[in-house]
Amino acid sequence: MHMYTRFAIDKKDISIPNIDIPLSTRASENTLSAIKLQADSILNRLNVNLDTRASENTLLAIKSQTDKLSFDANNRLAIQNPPNLDVALSTIARENTLSAIKSQTDKLTFDTANRLAVQNPPNLDVLLSSRASESTLSAIKSQTDKLTFDANNRLAVQNPPNLDVALSTRATESTLATIKDRTVPVLKGSIFNTSISANTNIFSSDLTPSHSPTLFRIYVCFNASGVLTVRRTRGGTTVSEILNAGNNLNANCAYMFDVIVESGDSINLQYSVAATAICIRVVEVPMCQ
Repeated sequence: MHMYTRFAIDKKDISIPNIDIPLSTRASENTLSAIKLQADSILNRLNVNLDTRASENTLLAIKSQTDKLSFDANNRLAIQNPPNLDVALSTIARENTLSAIKSQTDKLTFDTANRLAVQNPPNLDVLLSSRASESTLSAIKSQTDKLTFDANNRLAVQNPPNLDVALSTRATESTLATIKDRTVPVLKGSIFNTSISANTNIFSSDLTPSHSPTLFRIYVCFNASGVLTVRRTRGGTTVSEILNAGNNLNANCAYMFDVIVESGDSINLQYSVAATAICIRVVEVPMCQ
């Protein structure tokens, strides 16, 4: 059993050389406890051996690589274009462009087999199954493959059985037009209910034929009896040809005469008395009529 003896020491009676400041200025128990807690925490994090950390050689090797890095005036890392970055990035689609494309592709819909759902376009107005099949088109092609063409890509056509002579030997359009013109009567002069003078040209201008030779068919009717004469001019010379054998035409009676005319002739009519020409028609008709 230990015996402890209490005694009082007056601070005036003790002098320790190294206690040169008041003890109250030193760290308290609480402060040291807090430091210990921090130290313990650090020790707990030092949970591996130091020899497992990077060696000086490893760090030097890393430094030898980082020393190769270069920077611009703004301390931005200088990077060489990689091989596949072969065009300027500014030429590539921007984010807003891709967003715009995405906004359209987001509208696409798909069926359960991930096939794109497509609405019938306006012109697809009947079922495709109602259109020609491949076999039908192949059959058509087998026939069109038989066609031949000349050097100017004109279809080569065999003469049909009845095309037994060259078409160039047949009548041309102009020939047929000429024939047609000669078969159609042409009105050359017309007077109706008009007063005329005796022995004076009835028509203001002579009448000339469209074809040669041809007939001028003359229809006349006067209100007075008189003799009708044809006045024919050719090469500046005019002659008289008296109709109806020189006999008077009866008043108000119709008469018709055919006068042969050819190219170079010009024709007019005169009546022997002043009268009213009730009707006069001069029509050019083909010689065969």
